[in-house]
Amino acid sequence: MDRLRGIRRPRRLVGIGAPDPSLTAVSGMVVVAELVDRLNMIKLLDAAIGPIKARDRGFSGGELLVGMAAAHLAGEDFLVGLDRQRGDVAGGVLTRCRG
Repeated sequence: MDRLRGIRRPRRLVGIGAPDPSLTAVSGMVVVAELVDRLNMIKLLDAAIGPIKARDRGFSGGELLVGMAAAHLAGEDFLVGLDRQRGDVAGGVLTRCRG
């Protein structure tokens, strides 16, 4: 037992630098995005909501509701959280509407 205590492990060096933009704090959103995609939720919500604007640009009602739900699940409390989620490189790719 004394021999094991005398063994020194080599120290690992920690690299400090710019954060990796491919990492995200909300990586679990990939499961939610896949579920929304497989259940076709955006099209179902759009059919239930109906048209809410005259021009066909920007987000539909279903896309807006899914985006707000995703931001809420990611821990955002206010509508400004939608901007934070959109600004997250990896999170934006994961929650991009595929409807």
